[in-house]
Amino acid sequence: MQAAQQFNCCANGRHHNSLPLHLTCTCANIVATHDSAAQCKGKPSPRAAFFQPMNASNDSALLIQQLERYQTLLRLSADDQGIEALAHALAHDSHKAVLLQDKRLQPLAQIPTADLTNWTDILDAFQSSGYLPPELADRKQAHLVREPLLQTFETCARLVMPIVTRGVARGYVSLIARAPRFDAQDRLVAMQGALVAAIEMAKGKAVSVAEKKLRGDLIQAVLTQAISEADAMGWAERAGLRKTGPFVAMTMEWSGREAPSLRRLETIVNGQVKRQRARLLASARENEIVVVYAPSPEWGAAEAEHWAQTLLQLAHAEFPKAHLAIGIGRPVARLLELRTSYREAAQAMALEHRLQHRKPQVYANLGVYRLLLPLAETNELRAFATQVLGRLIADERAGKTNLLETLRVYFERNGNVAQTAKALYIHRNTLLYRLDRVREVSALDLDDAETRLQVQLALRAYELTRSESGR
Repeated sequence: MQAAQQFNCCANGRHHNSLPLHLTCTCANIVATHDSAAQCKGKPSPRAAFFQPMNASNDSALLIQQLERYQTLLRLSADDQGIEALAHALAHDSHKAVLLQDKRLQPLAQIPTADLTNWTDILDAFQSSGYLPPELADRKQAHLVREPLLQTFETCARLVMPIVTRGVARGYVSLIARAPRFDAQDRLVAMQGALVAAIEMAKGKAVSVAEKKLRGDLIQAVLTQAISEADAMGWAERAGLRKTGPFVAMTMEWSGREAPSLRRLETIVNGQVKRQRARLLASARENEIVVVYAPSPEWGAAEAEHWAQTLLQLAHAEFPKAHLAIGIGRPVARLLELRTSYREAAQAMALEHRLQHRKPQVYANLGVYRLLLPLAETNELRAFATQVLGRLIADERAGKTNLLETLRVYFERNGNVAQTAKALYIHRNTLLYRLDRVREVSALDLDDAETRLQVQLALRAYELTRSESGR
């Protein structure tokens, strides 16, 4: 493969052959000149070779410039100019491209320069954690980095400095240039930029916490009906939620032994909420996350289901071994009616805990499960399944047959032999043999309408209770 078609980076001792940045890393970090062997090995160092200590003749001038620049940056923060204005100021002072990123390496602000014609590739590559210097691989240790780190690549170089609050890296400031020609001024710009960015992030966090409390309190007040409809609408407006219906309640929680923390789920949910702030509220309650979704009137719960499916995919991508149960209630017209929608969502979520179909369960689509679920904890439902299916259940537990699965698919396909055989990937004659075995083992007459109804109910009852029956 030609060099222009791949990016081979020696940063962190790893190679990235399929990433979009069309560069080749010459050395992960340029280190002190007295250790040239370390340069070839790509060993990291927080100080670049050309960063020389300030001498007596220029330290006063640099100190004055440093103070003036820092005051300017602090004024931007005091005036709530935001991260974008900070990035512009850093670009102005350094005459370099600037990239500010959050802890997940997502861009918060970017100011490219005209000579970096491959900026899109650079931006894509620097969103991969593999391009961080080794010293920044652990966000909890990043506070030990006191000076910007240098990385050089074939067609660009960057100084990168962690944005640290409370001893943890919350993001990164990068100055990027075509060639690794950075001076002490650039180093100070990166350091000061990281300090002021930390202030901005702390402010943003405080606002986020306040908004989170406002939204959480609104959800709690609505679900407990401790508020009037008029007050709820005013509260919703302050929280940024659309005031008019329909509204749909969703609830979700991890299921199983390998469940991540609720905080992890909250982070995933909040990331999606930020994309549609006028239509979503979310709040953690005990072990679950409650979401209020304001879908378009023409799509209703289907739109909420699509959003939940996207969330489920994100959760699975980050935690592939975890099972996330999501329930969705029916749409309601008013905020105070969300209490009903929430109860429905909770029932749907409880069903997913049992079925583990790994999809959002929509209350309106639960069908007969709505009748069976309240009985799931009783012996009666389990006894009914055992009475009707009897030997079939015992044989499945013993691993002797798969007749229950055959029956389930057979009824799902409305008794169509051809479609059932296709769904089970078996020959038609094999299916007919299995159905004969069902009749023989269970003494069930599958041609009798009443029997067919009992069998279908018993299959669902067994699905709801098998985890308590020795599954």
